[in-house]
Amino acid sequence: MIIPEYAPLPTFDITPAALLDNANRLVQKVQLAVDELVDSVSVESATLDSIGRPLGDLDNQFKYEVQFIALFQSVAPSPDLRKASSEAVNLVDQAYLALFQNERLFALVDAAYNRASDIEDRESTRLLARFHRMFVDNGLQLVGTNRDRFKWIAKRLLELRVQFMDNLASAPGSLRIPKDALEGLDGNLLKNLDDSPLGARIRLDRPTVNAVLGKCSVAQTRRHVFLASQSIYPDNVELFRETILLRDESARLLGFPSFAAQQLRHQLVKSPSAVNDLLENLAHKLQPIAYQELQTLRSLSGAELHLWDFDYYHRRMLQERYQVNHDLISEYFPAEHTIQRMLSTFERLLGLSITEIEGKSDRHVWHPDVRVFTVRDHDSSLLGYLYTDIYPRDGKYNHAANFDIHPGFREKDGTQSPVATALVCNVTPATADLPALLQHREVITLFHELGHGIHDLLGRAKYAVFSGHRTVRDFVEAPSQLLEYWCWVPECLQQLSCHYSHLPEYSERWLNTAKDASRPPKEIPENLVQGLAAVKQVNQGILTLRQIAFSKFDMQIHDHHSGSAWAPIAEVYNSRLEEMTLLRGPGGRDWGHGYATTSHYMWGQEANYYSYLYTRTLAADIWASNFRDDPMSETAGQRYRQMILAKGGSVDELDMIRAFLGRAPSAAAYLQDLGVDPAQ
Repeated sequence: MIIPEYAPLPTFDITPAALLDNANRLVQKVQLAVDELVDSVSVESATLDSIGRPLGDLDNQFKYEVQFIALFQSVAPSPDLRKASSEAVNLVDQAYLALFQNERLFALVDAAYNRASDIEDRESTRLLARFHRMFVDNGLQLVGTNRDRFKWIAKRLLELRVQFMDNLASAPGSLRIPKDALEGLDGNLLKNLDDSPLGARIRLDRPTVNAVLGKCSVAQTRRHVFLASQSIYPDNVELFRETILLRDESARLLGFPSFAAQQLRHQLVKSPSAVNDLLENLAHKLQPIAYQELQTLRSLSGAELHLWDFDYYHRRMLQERYQVNHDLISEYFPAEHTIQRMLSTFERLLGLSITEIEGKSDRHVWHPDVRVFTVRDHDSSLLGYLYTDIYPRDGKYNHAANFDIHPGFREKDGTQSPVATALVCNVTPATADLPALLQHREVITLFHELGHGIHDLLGRAKYAVFSGHRTVRDFVEAPSQLLEYWCWVPECLQQLSCHYSHLPEYSERWLNTAKDASRPPKEIPENLVQGLAAVKQVNQGILTLRQIAFSKFDMQIHDHHSGSAWAPIAEVYNSRLEEMTLLRGPGGRDWGHGYATTSHYMWGQEANYYSYLYTRTLAADIWASNFRDDPMSETAGQRYRQMILAKGGSVDELDMIRAFLGRAPSAAAYLQDLGVDPAQ
């Protein structure tokens, strides 16, 4: 394998028309390549060499271009460009779907798959098996009216997904609330709110909603904002319902009892019953802990707790009982500086060199806020480019994620294609007086999402379909969840920190404002980080049960067996949330549609939300056995890089974990993290 020393920096100054032209050219190129392939290979001569590898090369080029096209749907400032990206994604997705509905191509792949025995190139054999499964899952073994119906459903599901994601890319809306009903919010946030005689404008984006729920002392305001946040994007409700029904129908046409059964058959947890057992076992262990947590929180509130009360009283508990002041702690984590320190951690732990590109032009980013970093290996060879886009704006993706712009793979000439990957988040931006300051939970989120980007940059798979984070879906979060542990280690937190008053651009301003006050220490004091580390388990029972609620909802809607008498989806979602967390809603069960305000169940974690919990057991096991005693061990970091991150999904993930641990994985370390005795 040859790693290039240089690759041109990608450019993003593209017009909507040009983006659609790119999509059309890509579709034509794929169609032409497939036609040439099926015309040049017979069923009798179909092998791994004649079909598997050429199809893998074609898939590499397709994924290299389509990820770039899709990026603009989530980050472009221009609504016209976002719309064009959405149309382009629909176009290329339909073409990709048609590729795996091509009967002549399937006949060749099926013949090659049935005679494949190349044990010297396991990754290519694994690729051929993946392609064969994709054909089967696209109905190629169906005939007659069942085949026609399945093809229509597959096309319709893509249309629904595109419409759903388009809605998520639009502004979430806002509320007008009198400023005297916003007591508890800090002055800087209040100053930036658009005020009018009708009240302050509260945007329903994630940072603003989180700030209100965590800080506002007026219960009615918290209730109002929470319920409004659960009711944004109303057009997605019907799109979601139709999607769930069609997923169920398509799975049954393929002979599976449910969509979940179809999806899970090749995961690490291989069946709905195994997932449900996992969730029930975890819920059973956590409910006594959560009940005690709830009693303690009620002692602060003096009343029953609702879903919109938890964040506020959780914050109060940390401040009043544990002296953990998250606002004070955030002063030591100015966003841009903290990200730079995070990258330094990756440099040391994984043997990298990460340098910001200072002289980039406007065409090298999609928005002025975006920063670009060159990532090189210890020998100076280029691995790729990392982008950070961390502040909210209208039309931008409203959560936190890593977007793979150009995946890595082995080119035909033996070179490894450079990766381009983007950290896209929504943290509270700077004000006139303060830089963007990260809450501790945001530090964790950034480290987590950067972990996906680093996974992509370090992947060394031959094929893009296995590159970096492209593992089975119930392993993909484990590497990033592992990185969250560094955010609780006092020494690591101190290395990440720098009080904003020590930043050159804020130093003089702080001195003028503070007057006689002494400047805080540069690094976060040990007593603050020790206090923070001490509360890691506080209310984790309730917080984890909330994740179990989301997982149970996901499994219930995707593992429906009767095919009729479906309960209203909103009632299922809201009842699971109340039952698991022990927190009350507003009464009734039809008070919002939180499931339709996120992409999780529509694209990415459908019939897979449980994996956020399952992969935490893997991450905890890796941490406890390899890093807990020495978090900055370069030896452990390099071993982890080579045995886990570099392989991506190119090998069996369970075999990979067993080889790294030297044994089968265990949930014991994760249960201990939650305060549960594993022996119970």
